[in-house]
Formats: sequence, structure tokens, C-alpha cells
Amino acid sequence: MASTPSPRWAAFPVGLGIMLRNARIDAGLSCRALARAVDRSHAWVRDLEAGARPPSTTMAGRVSEVLNLDPWTDAILRSVAVDDVQLSARQATR
Repeated sequence: MASTPSPRWAAFPVGLGIMLRNARIDAGLSCRALARAVDRSHAWVRDLEAGARPPSTTMAGRVSEVLNLDPWTDAILRSVAVDDVQLSARQATR
């Protein structure tokens, strides 16, 4: 399933959303359970898995920890993460 990124964000690497979704399922978590674990909405998790929204560097770390991501997936997730300050600035201009 190809994602259609927002024009504000760079496109996710192909397959990252699927890897995150599979890791969530392997961890036995629903979308809502992951959202609660990282203190975000289930829509945020859905957008992350769809490649529509990058995580902040802080949230990438939280997601990686909760899902116990393998080093490869963790590295890819962190590579698309947006610096917390930049993300806050972008969201403030919406």
C-alpha cells in the first residue's frame, strides 16, 4: 500500500509503515494500545503507519522502545524522524 505524504513532510521509505504495523501486531498491541503507551492518539499511530506523518525524534524513540524494534527498523524510523523543535514549529504554522 503506497502512502501519500503530506507536502510538508518527506516521503517515508517504502515499507516502513508496514514494518511498524507488523511490529505493533507482533507486540500484541492494537493501534489504540500503542497510542496509549506512547501518549498519542490512535489517529497519530494510524498516520504514522500510513506514512502520512513523521514522528518527532522523541516519539521515534518511544515507539521503538514500546515495540522493541529490531535495529534495522529502529534506524529507518529514526532516519525519518523530525527534530522536536522543527516539528513544533511546523505544527504551530498550521
